[in-house]
Amino acid sequence: MSDQRSSWSPRQRLKNDILYWTAAAAVRMGLLLPRTLLPFAGTLLGEVSYFALRRARAITLHNLGLVYPVLEAKERRVLAHRVFRCLGRTLTDTVALLDAREPEARTLRVPGASAKVLTDALAERRGVIYVTAHLGPWERMASLLAREGFPITTLARESYDPRFHHLVYDRLRGRRRVEVIYRGSAGAPVALVRALRAGRVLGFLMDLPGRLPTRPISLLGQPSKAPMGPARLALRLGSPVVIGSPMPAADGFTEVHIARLSTANLVAGEQGEAALTQRMADALSDRIRAWPAAWPWMHPSFGLPAP
Repeated sequence: MSDQRSSWSPRQRLKNDILYWTAAAAVRMGLLLPRTLLPFAGTLLGEVSYFALRRARAITLHNLGLVYPVLEAKERRVLAHRVFRCLGRTLTDTVALLDAREPEARTLRVPGASAKVLTDALAERRGVIYVTAHLGPWERMASLLAREGFPITTLARESYDPRFHHLVYDRLRGRRRVEVIYRGSAGAPVALVRALRAGRVLGFLMDLPGRLPTRPISLLGQPSKAPMGPARLALRLGSPVVIGSPMPAADGFTEVHIARLSTANLVAGEQGEAALTQRMADALSDRIRAWPAAWPWMHPSFGLPAP
């Protein structure tokens, strides 16, 4: 992976150095906290962010208003407040994974029914397309599934600062048995196909559009975009598709819910791929609606409110 720092201007270098050292210090401080205090620290971080990040708060309220038009303004503010607090707790939960001694199952579990869905899909020997979202502790989900013995590969975006790969990505994924394919690498398309042919579980975050080729979809009833690659790979290689995400359980714990997504009536080609991509988006929409406080609503996918 090339070092992009050589192309930075002096001003960019100073800004990125400050961001990096601030993040590094925050990670070290977070790892010093007892695990029982992490949820409180995350909640506090969310509280501060809610009031300090005015633009992010405005976008969150705007998007909640689009998806939940029946909510009164006060109800939207209450839900937005919960979103920031929940995301703060998710962040501190992820920071805990940077400690090699942190058990993956401390705050998340895989029910037997979900494990069976993934095991049965892998038994078809065509790999598995694992569709998920930035919902709840999704980084811990990948680590936990890998610890449970599932061959997990994820498609990830390179950091703008290569130093974060050692600080976060290598420790968070590589040391947790999660194989990573960086989407900007020249061999990424071939690596994705090889992972599926090797019988691996290939994870895709489908809810927020990035720089990958996308197609129009409806997410949460709003016009959006989603990567076209997962549906194309699934139909061309015959790989089964599952939807997986953390979800709250009845006993207050969080567990990984995995369900098979039918592709029986779809064939490779533009029409089938478009239908499957929308089917994925619909399934993710159901998950997000079931746990709205755990999703990052401060994204610009649905359009921006006036500044």
